[in-house]
Amino acid sequence: SGPGGGGSQVLLDGATLKLLSGRVYSLVGRNGVGKSSLLKRIDAGKVPGFPPHITTLLVPQEVFGHDDLTPIDVVLQNHRKMKKRSAEANAIRIGELEAQLDALDVELETDQAKMEGLCEKISQLEDFDGEEDEGDTSVMEVRAREALRFFGVPESTFDSMPTSKLSGGVRKKVSLACALISRPGLLLLDEPTNHLSIDGILQLRRLIMDCGDSKTTVVLVSHDVDLINDVATDTIHFTNQRLFYYPGTYRDFVRYRQQGITHELKQAGALERQRATMVKSIENLKKKSSSSSNSATKKKIGKAIVSRKKKLERHGVEKNEHGHRWTAQSAGTGIRAGAINGVDVSTRNSLTHKQLLKRAEVDIGPIPDKAVQFNFRDPTSTWGDEPLVMVMDVGHRYVDEATNGLIFDCVELAIREGSRTTILGENGSGKSTLLSIIAGKTTPVQGTVHFATGISIGYFHQHIADELIGGSIDDTGACKSGGIVTPLSLLTKLFPHKTEHDLRSELTSFGLSPKQANTNVRFLSGGERCRLCMTAMMLKDPHLLVIDEISNHLDVESVEALVYGIRKWN
Repeated sequence: SGPGGGGSQVLLDGATLKLLSGRVYSLVGRNGVGKSSLLKRIDAGKVPGFPPHITTLLVPQEVFGHDDLTPIDVVLQNHRKMKKRSAEANAIRIGELEAQLDALDVELETDQAKMEGLCEKISQLEDFDGEEDEGDTSVMEVRAREALRFFGVPESTFDSMPTSKLSGGVRKKVSLACALISRPGLLLLDEPTNHLSIDGILQLRRLIMDCGDSKTTVVLVSHDVDLINDVATDTIHFTNQRLFYYPGTYRDFVRYRQQGITHELKQAGALERQRATMVKSIENLKKKSSSSSNSATKKKIGKAIVSRKKKLERHGVEKNEHGHRWTAQSAGTGIRAGAINGVDVSTRNSLTHKQLLKRAEVDIGPIPDKAVQFNFRDPTSTWGDEPLVMVMDVGHRYVDEATNGLIFDCVELAIREGSRTTILGENGSGKSTLLSIIAGKTTPVQGTVHFATGISIGYFHQHIADELIGGSIDDTGACKSGGIVTPLSLLTKLFPHKTEHDLRSELTSFGLSPKQANTNVRFLSGGERCRLCMTAMMLKDPHLLVIDEISNHLDVESVEALVYGIRKWN
């Protein structure tokens, strides 16, 4: 294992990846199970047995900008990269088809028909490469501009503005524009709605629907329930180091999953009753043996006890997860689920017969997932009718803005106790800047902002994880001052007046287990880092929360729990 116990974590064990052409798969699972890691390994071609002739394109959670590349440069550069990968994939595929061709017998009539089909496929692949070469540069620049317009990237930025100066939402649109013109065999979307405006999400839906029409397979990780319910054709559940497949949308998956859990509980109950009957039968035989004076009878009863114990150890569930009766032939193994024989030998040798029975009962029941709670502690101070924050005639521009134009002006806003205010707007319209002004982190160039006396503001911005964690670790994940940074050690440094018990309690309140509290922060998932940042924010005992894209890295169930937690917060 690596430093902090997270370097060599097993994410998948004995799992099978099955993807069909033209399908849209929603990959779901709790934060930290490895969804993003799986997508990265697929894109890097590091999944054992993955077909090398299938081209892949990953749109990551966070799209980083470049100081020397404009949006049009990024799209064209990505196209050249994908064109090279496509040519390599076609060459591999052509080689495979030619090998099949060589293995056929030209004299056989059945093989002649197969040869014609293989030759046609090879010709199509060779023609595809030729089409890509003709007038590629000029045509692709036109297509790149059309793709950027499709996703609403401002035309003024196409050739003049480095992507490092674009907002997160616009950078995400540039990345999606790359996917639009490349059309790989497999499109991997990791939280594609992060930072996107409403219009951007609508265009994303169109892109995914078009992929289905062009037989491009899509694997989608998203916390947007409406999106995955509308576009997904199948659901992959990533849990317990396995991949489980369900037909239909996330809504269908929830229903199937609930039915599966109910089935497992019924099986566990039936197995427990059957075992109790068998144990009682063995106990009765033991009593009968002890009361008998005939040695031959005792020997006969002893054989019966041994036989019934063996039957008890073999006994497991009667039906599989589909409701079909269990057979060794269909299961591919002689060991039933929930059977004592299914417990590994080293464990069996260290447990009594009663403990083995209890262990097998636990193994058949559904394994509970980790908690997804968010417990926000209520503030104690009250201000009555006095506004907590008053924004008066505020206007602002970026410091390095080439022109003197304001990104917004004449903003009037009052934040009162008990209110919930939502700010909507296009990507790049200044939403994050306005929230930073409300939180007191940015001073506007025009107007004034008044804060209530003694108010404490909790501010969760889009890049808070980089700010909180990045300043404490180097590229290897080691603490810049020596040692390993864990959530607990990081919070201890930030809040020296808090006891370890208080810090652990707060981490637990935001769904981070004791094990995660002692894990190297380098190996925390995006959702787990989000929980750590919320913990740090709430340890400051805020009276007002200003949150910017807080759900970006959270799984579906965590988003629902977050909504519930905020609604309960006073």
